[in-house]
Amino acid sequence: MKTLIFVTAALALAACTQPLEITQPTATAGVVETIDRSRITSYRTTEIRTFVSQDGDLVEVGNKSCTIRSDEVVGQVITPVRVDLPGFVQSGAFPERGRPGPLQVRCEGNGFSGAETVFAEDKQVSTATNAGVAGAILTTVVTATVASATPWRFPLAINVTLRPE
Repeated sequence: MKTLIFVTAALALAACTQPLEITQPTATAGVVETIDRSRITSYRTTEIRTFVSQDGDLVEVGNKSCTIRSDEVVGQVITPVRVDLPGFVQSGAFPERGRPGPLQVRCEGNGFSGAETVFAEDKQVSTATNAGVAGAILTTVVTATVASATPWRFPLAINVTLRPE
């Protein structure tokens, strides 16, 4: 019985692969020249990693060249990497409340390529349903105020699956 448990545990651990170590310094994405800099409120670090399918499993591969591009952001990195991406002010003063355009990450290398498109995280307004009308109105006002003060941010991780070219 102990042998069975040990073998099962060993197989489970063998199936898990550790992420590749990020050894390079954190990169900072550039901002397109035509973007109003008052839209940028802060930066947040995002990890970009590349994967290939191997025997039905996704396996991380490194040293792939990636281009980062949106209407607002540009950059060029080598995976795996941490990138500081700008957060954008959420305000009715800007079109679409300041939401940045989709961010596309295109990666390639060694006969493989792939792309992933991500969107800035949306902030949602919620209401309290058991607090009566006054409670619902107050909750809506408070959460709307918090949401409008929270910047639009891209995800903390972007994984790009590569396929043979």
